[in-house]
Amino acid sequence: MALASLAFATASPLARVAVGISPIAVAAGRTAVAAVAIVVARPRHVANAWRALSSRHRWALAGAGLLLAAHFALFLEGLHDTSFPAAVALVSLEPLSVVLMAWAVFGIRPRGGEAAGVAVASLGALVVASGAGQGEHRLVGDVEVLLAVVLFGGYVAAARGLRDAMPSLPYAAGVYGVASVALLPFAAVLAQGMPAPPDMTWGAIALLGLVPTLIGHTLVQNASRRVSPSLVALVSPGETVGSLAIGAVLLH
Repeated sequence: MALASLAFATASPLARVAVGISPIAVAAGRTAVAAVAIVVARPRHVANAWRALSSRHRWALAGAGLLLAAHFALFLEGLHDTSFPAAVALVSLEPLSVVLMAWAVFGIRPRGGEAAGVAVASLGALVVASGAGQGEHRLVGDVEVLLAVVLFGGYVAAARGLRDAMPSLPYAAGVYGVASVALLPFAAVLAQGMPAPPDMTWGAIALLGLVPTLIGHTLVQNASRRVSPSLVALVSPGETVGSLAIGAVLLH
């Protein structure tokens, strides 16, 4: 989870570098890069795992991919519509979403210390949201990020729920592939009439696909199969602190 936090911390700064293209296109690109990377690296492993899936599990895999697509789309739109510090600070609400979803779906109740930590994160997110309207900070962007936070809990729960259905790498490739396919039509519509983005945008999307998506999200999915939801949720405060540090240095 520590490594996943470091990988996640690069996501928001890289997304801010990807200019001249819609946030939906950025989301579609990063998931496509991650899916292709896994399929190219382990084609037979992925194909065999997909063929072995039952019809019910295929639908569940598709649902997990749609959850990730909506999560990425909403978060990147929110990052575009509000201030950088506000968006990455509101990510600290994700532990609340992860813990509550695990409790609702799997009956895993948070312990006292875990509940206290979630309460602190939630209070901090409310303090951040109270600054909406100052500078680049906008309430509409905050709401988009908060919706993305809610979906993150469902996405983590889906990874845990399918842990016995298929290995982690084929699962990740399927989730990223479904997300990319779902987002591409919207990205194509939004790209009409827009000029070609600069070269640095394509480099940023490639890095988004390889670092926070392929490394970060795949590690989160893998951890979701093995450890408690509260531990998995620690990736979010780590992402917030790391993103703020990178943004302060590189984006001023």
